[in-house]
Amino acid sequence: MIDGKTANEIFDSIRQHVTTGTLAVGETLPPVRELATELNVNRNTVAAAYKRLVSSGLAQSLGRNGTVIKGITAPVALEGGNPDTPLIDLSGGNPAPSRLPELSNYFAKINKSPRLYGDAAVSPGLKVWASQWMQNAIPGKGEIDITSGAIDAIERLLCAHLLPGDSVVVEDPCFLSSINMLRYAGFSANPASVDREGMLPDQLELALQKGARAVILTPRAHNPTGCSLSASRAAQLQEILARYPQTLVIVDDHFALLSACHWYPVIAKETTHWAVVRSMSKNVRTRFTPGHCGQRSAHFREATFKA
Repeated sequence: MIDGKTANEIFDSIRQHVTTGTLAVGETLPPVRELATELNVNRNTVAAAYKRLVSSGLAQSLGRNGTVIKGITAPVALEGGNPDTPLIDLSGGNPAPSRLPELSNYFAKINKSPRLYGDAAVSPGLKVWASQWMQNAIPGKGEIDITSGAIDAIERLLCAHLLPGDSVVVEDPCFLSSINMLRYAGFSANPASVDREGMLPDQLELALQKGARAVILTPRAHNPTGCSLSASRAAQLQEILARYPQTLVIVDDHFALLSACHWYPVIAKETTHWAVVRSMSKNVRTRFTPGHCGQRSAHFREATFKA
């Protein structure tokens, strides 16, 4: 059924069988040695094809239990609802338009000097302001970067530190755009339940024990529950993260400018890779999405753009 002489040909053959339904979800692929013998190719050729299937999300490696079909990625859920509903939809997180500032009043004050190659990645004045804003949120010396929104910052951080297929701990329930981003980027979401005080410590610990490489935490105004971390819960999470210093810790403090809740740190001093992400779109304008990222990561700086 499976044919091909190169890794790409074998990959394409299996992909076609998955698309047509000949290979069903959950079905185990032939062992590498067995398929290599059947196709009269080197085992490394089959192994390379299987590796590509896993990285593309069509299959999942179960170690000694073989490689199984995951199937074609289904369409993701999108934000929004029926525009004709008589109810007020709070799920989108949209502000009242009357509350938003009129940005045209400020455009004339913007420096119109053209930005050139070789200029600083972040405007000096903006960097000073952002550094002061982030000062009490970051656990130590870090860098300030500007991205096209908080989700963009989180995706860049994950792609700089992780490999496709790596596990990322997320809150359950989770912000819809975060789940979709992980899915499209090829990462595996490991859900950890939340209560009114935030992520449950035992579930975070369990996920890290199983090898999760990163964790995304929302300290305030968690979407969709609205909960914020309590002082005791933040301390518990920080204690757990201290035992896993190589785990990338991303704190998504998207509601920082509007939140009335206290900031409780969760990043441990032992953590070697961390980032605190904050957003401007919640109080300035929807779809106005510069994200400020106070972080310690040389890799991430290479991916920033001029602001």
